[in-house]
This record gives sequence, C-alpha cells and structure tokens, in this order.
Amino acid sequence: MSQVHKPAHAPRTNFPYVAGDLQIGGMPLGRLIAQVGQTPFYAYDRGAMAARVAELRAALPASIRFHYAMKANPMPALVGFIASLVDGVDVASGGELKVALDAGVQPADISFAGPGKRLEELRQAVAAGVLINLESVREVHLLAAISDQLGLPSRVAVRVNPDFELKGAGMRMGGGAKQFGVDAEIVPDLLRLIGDAGLSFEGFHLYAGSQNLQASAICSAQQKLYELAITLAEAAPAPVRVLNLGGGFGIPYFPGEQRLKLGPIGKNLADLAARAQAELPDATLVLELGRYLVAEAGVYVARV
Repeated sequence: MSQVHKPAHAPRTNFPYVAGDLQIGGMPLGRLIAQVGQTPFYAYDRGAMAARVAELRAALPASIRFHYAMKANPMPALVGFIASLVDGVDVASGGELKVALDAGVQPADISFAGPGKRLEELRQAVAAGVLINLESVREVHLLAAISDQLGLPSRVAVRVNPDFELKGAGMRMGGGAKQFGVDAEIVPDLLRLIGDAGLSFEGFHLYAGSQNLQASAICSAQQKLYELAITLAEAAPAPVRVLNLGGGFGIPYFPGEQRLKLGPIGKNLADLAARAQAELPDATLVLELGRYLVAEAGVYVARV
C-alpha cells in the first residue's frame, strides 16, 4: 500500500521550543503568562517584526519606501514600534489616524485610504495635513469645501481601480467593478476635477490584490501598475510625487504553501525605480504592506 504524502506547513522559526516550553521574544511562555497575569492575550515579538523589515530592506532597492498598512493590526503599542522601522503609515479610518498621530508618526508620512470616508474623517485628515487617497468624485467636492472652511490645502492622491487583477491573490482589488478606488477609465476626468477644485495633487495609489505568494504574479502586476501610472500622469494637474504600488505580499497559511521569494521582486522594483528616475523624476515609489510585516510576529495565548 503506497504511503500518502501530506503537504507540510512552511517552517516557523519565530517561536522556537526550548526544553519543551514555547519561547516568545526569548521568554518562556509560562513566565510570560505569569507576567501578564491572565489568559487569553495576544503577544507580539518586536524582534520578529524588526527582522522582517530588515529582510525587506536588504532585498529591495534602497529608494523604495515602505508604509505599514495599519488595518493589518492597529494595536497602539505595535503601531508605535513598527512606525519606528518603516517610512510611513497608511490608515483606513479616523480612529486609525488618531493612533498613528499619537504614535508620533509625522503627518507628511501618513496616507488615508478607504471607500466611504465620513465627512468628519475627511475634515480630521485635512486638519492633520495627511495625504488623502481619493476614491470617488464625492470626496473631491467634500475636500474642496473643507479646504475653504479650514483655510488649508487638501493633499490628495487618486486611488485607481486598475482594469486587471492580481493573479493568485487571496483578495482581488482590481479588474471589474470594485469598492476600492476609481475605475481607471474615468481617472483623467477626476484629475481635471481635482485641478479645477484647487486640491493639492501628489500622485497615485494603485493596488491590484492582496495575499499573494507568487513573485512572478506580483512582478507582473507591478509592471502593469507602473505603466498605467505613466499613462494617467499625462492628465495629472501636477507632477507625480508619490506612486504607491500597493503590496500584495502574502504569507503561508496552509500546508503546501511556500514562502514568497523576495529576490525577483527586488530586481523588478530596481528596474521600475530606474525607469521612474527618467519618466517620473519627482516621484517616490512606495510599497504598502500589512500582514507581511506583522502577522507572523504574533501569537494568541489561551488556556484550554
């Protein structure tokens, strides 16, 4: 009778066992439970997060900026720590914006994305001076009125819903009708409206999908997103200063899944960064990563 091969999980090295006791941040689990005082609780290893960011810095071009997508985990202590490692933070609500500001993140390094932003949240973002990723015509009109009321310019980028999707993504955010961003074909009209409204245009946010483990698919999407940005920039009311190519970097959850290889992505981004120096000379290329930075650095501790 042939033996059935069972796929294995990708190795986990962040939380080793020493003398039969799980280690979290170098501390035996039993001691950590005693220190916390009760279960259940979440525990996060700062060293694991720092190592992941260092791994990215080593694999990707130095000119690429990393932003932490706070929707992955808005715990204030975690945000305060990882904000010291990355180049900026992306928030998806007024509450997350407050957490970022309280953590000491500079407004110039915060972007605010998400469909259906409330009027109060937009006012909060303009007052703070953060970059707002527009996702509808409605937001242009609201921000123009808020800027007049506060006497402050609204810093904006356009979040684009591309006309293709990220193959192999756990969640697709492009290709067809989606709640995220403005459909690519109507972005030129929106850009003219931004100029007429006197908003401070700074760039584009393009995101095709998330939770992808295929480096080739991520590279292909990044190339297509860059080409789309070049085309859209022709209608922009000001030079592109920020080009956010999203993220999409996945982590292995299930048996048989392999870790994402950063080498090909680093080479691809180096090629795009070289092109951007000539084609978008004022632009900074940004990657926005959430779960890839923090998901494997945490554990949930419960007594059974």
